[in-house]
Amino acid sequence: MNVLDLAQKRVKLRKVSGTNGGEWQGPCPACGGTDRFHVWPRQSKDGSYWCRQCGRAGDNIQFLRDFEGMTFKEACDFLTIDIPDRSDRVTPSQPGRERPGFTPAEHLPPADIWQEKAENLTARSREQLMKNAGVLAWLADRGIDRTAADNYCLGWNPGDNGKDLYRARKAWGLPEIRKDNGRLKALWIPRGLVIPLIIDGVILRIRIRRPDGEPRYYVIPGSSSHTMLLEEGRRAFVVVESELDAIAVAAGNTLAGSVAVGTSHGKPDAHTFDILKRSLQILVSLDFDKAGANAMTWWRDHFDRCDRWPVPVGKDPGDAFRMGTDLEQWIKTGLPPALTIKAHGERQKTKDSPVKYHPESSETGILRIGHVPAAVYELEGLLKQNPTVVIINTDRRFTVLRNGKYVGGRINQLVFSEEVRGYIFNHPATEINGENLIIANCQQSEISYQHSGSKGNYD
Repeated sequence: MNVLDLAQKRVKLRKVSGTNGGEWQGPCPACGGTDRFHVWPRQSKDGSYWCRQCGRAGDNIQFLRDFEGMTFKEACDFLTIDIPDRSDRVTPSQPGRERPGFTPAEHLPPADIWQEKAENLTARSREQLMKNAGVLAWLADRGIDRTAADNYCLGWNPGDNGKDLYRARKAWGLPEIRKDNGRLKALWIPRGLVIPLIIDGVILRIRIRRPDGEPRYYVIPGSSSHTMLLEEGRRAFVVVESELDAIAVAAGNTLAGSVAVGTSHGKPDAHTFDILKRSLQILVSLDFDKAGANAMTWWRDHFDRCDRWPVPVGKDPGDAFRMGTDLEQWIKTGLPPALTIKAHGERQKTKDSPVKYHPESSETGILRIGHVPAAVYELEGLLKQNPTVVIINTDRRFTVLRNGKYVGGRINQLVFSEEVRGYIFNHPATEINGENLIIANCQQSEISYQHSGSKGNYD
């Protein structure tokens, strides 16, 4: 695949010269601009590129490394280029070079005037979508019902009398561009499904899915390259390629948020990377093909709690939903117990009636000496062997962590077992370890308690 082919999937380029195989110019996929990025498709076997602003330059392999975050091997696999196996040249005393570190990109928001125009377009499009039964039905078939479409501000741009819109670039705060004939180039706003990216109430990007023609997806110039991260407050996330799949996932369950990275080798930006680092679980559901499977290496290298989680049928979550998959159950199956145990009630704690451990299910009773379940003592021993492990025990969060990371194994199994969970829910401490797990008051002859049911919120 030529450099020009790769570049035109990311940015819109225009031909500025026909000599020596031609030259194309346009915005740089990394640093933007309007004409600083140059591509010469015939300068070498697979073409070359150069940005006069950020200095990025190279061939098609380097393009994938610069703008898609691939390693050399991943780029060669993507381009179906065979490379020799050098594993026999690496000796134990000379280990192979480590994978280079990853620095996630940071992106600036669009200009204020662009945001204003984008807000107006989004508002009009949302009204039009609610009137378009055909598009609503198409979305519902992909797992995005009317409510979800409204919640995530999807819209429909019908154009002007069924034709695409054209506006002055200057009106959107974009620099003017003159065509070869000297006339000013207009801003193209095609008909189609409007997919805005909104963070903290600010529209950062508008992508339009056209009903026909190429490109099928079009990003309005001036948009930001921010990663789409939905339901940021959740503690687990599903990584997908398309934004529509991300919306279907986020709307189709209450446990995990979603991240759309655009392509199988797309990478999260700085904000999203930080959120994912602090999550309890990441399910990577890139398209179910060779590229999606190969990309999993990068995710495992950078995130501890990360699993390949392809959809059971079809290529992506939208396909899977259309073929009958329950997205919520599919997601739930891949999550740790801390996120999936269902709550049965609310914790009760008052100054006058402190909550005490209740080993049985009666409404009231007496806790006598030696009435601590054996499983709690087993847990105490394991916690003392692992002093960095702490059980977070609050009304908002119930989980097991070691240095901020999710803990599995026997400790997790015990904490979420019914008898131990009931004990911990009514423990007076909000952070529990091996030193304070056994309630000191249990040394008294007897303690009254009130049954409060299970706790209502899990991390």
